[in-house]
Amino acid sequence: MEQISNNTCLSRWGPYGNHQFKNVSSELKTIESPSNMDGWVRVDTSPEKRMADWTPSFTDAALERSPVMADIWKDCQQQTETAVSQFLDGEIDSDALSQVFQHVYQSVTDAAQERGYPFPLWDEMMGPAALESIYGEFRRQILDVAVQRNSQEGRQYISGQIAAQRSWKYYNSNYYYKTEEAISALTERYTAMAKEAEWEDWVSVPDYKAKGLNLYYNFNTAFSNQFCTDDQFLLDPDQIPPEDFQWFYQSGGGDGRKEFVTSLAISYQDGSKAFIDYTSAEFNPADPTTGTTWATYRDENGVRHQVSADFKFQFAASDLYNVASLLHFSGNDATTQGANRFLQNLQVYPTGYFSRFSMQEKAFNTYA
Repeated sequence: MEQISNNTCLSRWGPYGNHQFKNVSSELKTIESPSNMDGWVRVDTSPEKRMADWTPSFTDAALERSPVMADIWKDCQQQTETAVSQFLDGEIDSDALSQVFQHVYQSVTDAAQERGYPFPLWDEMMGPAALESIYGEFRRQILDVAVQRNSQEGRQYISGQIAAQRSWKYYNSNYYYKTEEAISALTERYTAMAKEAEWEDWVSVPDYKAKGLNLYYNFNTAFSNQFCTDDQFLLDPDQIPPEDFQWFYQSGGGDGRKEFVTSLAISYQDGSKAFIDYTSAEFNPADPTTGTTWATYRDENGVRHQVSADFKFQFAASDLYNVASLLHFSGNDATTQGANRFLQNLQVYPTGYFSRFSMQEKAFNTYA
């Protein structure tokens, strides 16, 4: 049998970056167009379509799952979280934070080209696709760290033990202003990078609100992410809160394994009856029928004002309270009016409220 050489195609292989590709251009053939092309679909090779196709490859989920990119992405996430924490602590400014974003983008795209991700032949639209996607992930992480910090800060105000029947929420407007500052600097650098690369025609800030991406839009939507049925504490995410404003709410309740006696009805032999009400107007961490809320702000003179209220739940549609019906600051100055206006933007309800009642049944309780 004649010996077969396996070196006959060596001259047809060539390098592209760190990869070897076979040149098959000589095998391409031109054919005449078929007479019937009604069912054919033209391939869209426009820059916009290619960018849209590549963008998902640079999301957090895709990079995290990629065998060739997971390590570099994990390192970039850690860098981002550290930088955001340093910014919130006042250790670095917003410009330094945005520089970390530029470094993260460069690290990811350098590694992607070197490792052949998401495809060894680097398409010119992969750069802008990566820039837009990584901008979004960096922005999301800014909000995520701020919301976690806000939540951790609020835990100190919880009385009693956290249990299945209980709910609570805390809001510190300082995190809103810090994240707005961070996002503004991030967006400025993102826009400058796109301009320098001449990608302005393709790269822009996505409309996260219109897309329902609450974790990417602003602190308010990340704080009260209405994608979750029972996380609807804030009504208008675009309403700007007062500075130095804090709000806290908690409901009572247990783990659901023990009954809580609220009243006792007694029937006597003579036919008379008695009713004993064990409930109290005061908040009880173990009583699921009670709730409490408070708010505080600092006025123009630096004086801190605080109001609080205890209230009751009836386990009915009327359990949806607008916070302004429970709390009100006295005064007519602009700062006080702003604080009261933001109280109108908050609502409280017991655990599972939005799962139990339909939209037709829900109505604000006009608590007096």
